[in-house]
Amino acid sequence: MSNLNENGELVECPNQAGAPCLKQVSSRKSILGSGLPIIRHLPSREQRLIGPWCFLDHIGPTSLSVENAVDVGTHPHTGLQTVTWLFEGALLHKDSLGYEQVIEPGQLNLMTAGHGICHSEENPPGFSGPMHGLQFWIALPAEHEDTAPAFAHHTDLPRWEQAGIHITLVVGELDGKQSPAKVFSPLVGADIEAPNGGSLTLPVPSDFELGLCINEGSANLEGRMLEVGELYYLGQGREQLTLTLEPGSRVMLLGGEPLHQPVLLWWNFVGRDQARLESALADWNAWPNERFGDVAAYQGKPLKAPALDPQVRLKA
Repeated sequence: MSNLNENGELVECPNQAGAPCLKQVSSRKSILGSGLPIIRHLPSREQRLIGPWCFLDHIGPTSLSVENAVDVGTHPHTGLQTVTWLFEGALLHKDSLGYEQVIEPGQLNLMTAGHGICHSEENPPGFSGPMHGLQFWIALPAEHEDTAPAFAHHTDLPRWEQAGIHITLVVGELDGKQSPAKVFSPLVGADIEAPNGGSLTLPVPSDFELGLCINEGSANLEGRMLEVGELYYLGQGREQLTLTLEPGSRVMLLGGEPLHQPVLLWWNFVGRDQARLESALADWNAWPNERFGDVAAYQGKPLKAPALDPQVRLKA
C-alpha cells in the first residue's frame, strides 16, 4: 500500500506498519574527541531503528593531522555488531580478543559483541589526511544476544555495476547476492556510488524496513530530492527501489526485517531489557574481568561509562 498525495509524491510516514513512505530522519551534529565531526542519524527521537540497525554515525568528511587523529580509548559493547565502512582514511582496530586490524576504504570491519567485548579505535600511527565514513550498530536478536564475541575483516565483498553505478554489498543480502560477513538476522547494507550519475533499480524484500543515508552528492527517489548528510526512512512494502543519482553521489542502503523485540540502548550497550544493560554496566565498572578483558595493545586509558540512575526506566 502506498501513501501518495494528489501529485503522486510519497508523503511522510503515517502510523501504518508495512507501508512504503519517505521521511527525513532528524540528525544531530557534534564533535568527538580532538575534532572529529560526526552526524548521528540513529537513534533519533522519532526513529529508533531501521530493521535491526540501531545506531548510525556519519564520520566527516574532514581532514585529520597527527595532532588531532582519532583516538577512542578502550570501551565495551554488548548485544550488537559494529560495522565500520570507510570512504576515505584509515582506522586501526584493537580488541580484547587480541585482534589488531587496519581498515581502509572498500574493506569491512565487523565486530560481534554478543555477551561482551572491548575495543579501541585509532588512526594508524603517523596518519594524516582525509577521513570520511560510516559506523553502524546492528542489534542482535534475543537468541543471539549472548553469543560469543568475534571479529572479522573482509575485503572480498560482492561488487557489481548497473548502468555505470557501482554497488558493494557490505553486509546481508541484495539482488540475489550475499555478503560473506556473518550476521544474525535478515538485513542489507549496500554502498552505492555513481561517479558519473545515472539511475538504477534494485529488487528489495518487501518485508524489509529500509533507509537511505546520503553521504555525497544527492539522490532522487520517487520525485523527491534527497540531500547530502541526511538519513531517510522508507518504511516497508517495496519490491524494488529506483534511484536517480547526481554525478559524484554516494549513498548507503540499509535495512532489514524488524526484530519484533524491545531494543534498549545505554552508552555502548544494547539489550532487550534494562536489567541486561545494568548488568553490563556493573561488569564494565569492575573492569577488567572475564566478560570485558583488557585491550593489551592499546596504551591509553579506558573510557568511563555514564552512570545509569536506577530510578530511570529506559524506553525501547
